Amino acid sequence: MMSFMTKKKRFKFQVDFGLQELSSVPFVSGILYAKVRLIDGGNFLTQSEREEVNNHSVLWKSKFSFQCKITANANTGYLDPCMCRISVRRELKGGKASHKLGFVDINLSEFAGSGKQSRKFLLEGYDTKHRQDNSTVEIMIDMRLVSGDPIYKVPTKPHTVPGDVTAADYPEPHPAGPLDDHSESSSGFGSLTRKEKTNTDNLELEHGPEFIKGHS
Repeated sequence: MMSFMTKKKRFKFQVDFGLQELSSVPFVSGILYAKVRLIDGGNFLTQSEREEVNNHSVLWKSKFSFQCKITANANTGYLDPCMCRISVRRELKGGKASHKLGFVDINLSEFAGSGKQSRKFLLEGYDTKHRQDNSTVEIMIDMRLVSGDPIYKVPTKPHTVPGDVTAADYPEPHPAGPLDDHSESSSGFGSLTRKEKTNTDNLELEHGPEFIKGHS
């Protein structure tokens, strides 16, 4: 009985991830970049180009492609969380060190099979008592099913920032096909409480191009 209740369905998705820009930057100059790391469902890790702050914003327009594995409850069909972290850094000492400005944790399961979507997220501070003013990260994601049952449900997207796409803007739910089937929507929507992640490190130096271990 217990094994039946905990049985999981397994899926694999192709993710086209676009890191667009950081807006409302609280300073007028500096060189910023972002690290993108898949926390669940894979080991993808990369970083954007280093770009200068211009008119309180940083335009990256970086594009990445990777695959992720996601499980779902066999009884309800809802996809489990699949978290991806964007960590924004400011270059110091001519690129020999960096300061962690903040991060965004994105649940990729919310984007599964729903076509190309653009969203904005408030940048969270590594010091939980402070957030980076109103700095927002804009991303674009397109996730297509590669393998697994084409019938699944995606969690309801939480509130991000004013003016962002709401759950009501999603198409009516219907079955999603695999990658070579051109369906781009999931089979339904439900509620899922987003797990909050915190990190108390607000300053970290790194030397050379090596990635920081742990939550980057």
